Amino acid sequence: MAEIQLGVVEARISKSEFYALQSRQFVDDTFDGSLPAFIAAFTKHKKLTAEEAEEIRRMIDGAKEE
Repeated sequence: MAEIQLGVVEARISKSEFYALQSRQFVDDTFDGSLPAFIAAFTKHKKLTAEEAEEIRRMIDGAKEE
C-alpha cells in the first residue's frame, strides 16, 4: 500500500505577479518580446472600446522611459 504524504505549499510571489511573469514569457516566446506585435495580433480580431484604448494609453504613459 502506498504511503500518502501531506505537505504545505507556500507561494513566494502573489497571483498577480505570477500572471504578469507568465504573460511576459508568452510575449517573449510568441512575439519575440515585441509588445506592439502582441497588441497588433490581439486587436486584429477584437476592437478596443474607447475606454480600453484610453486606459492602455494611460498605462503606456506611466511606463515610458524618461
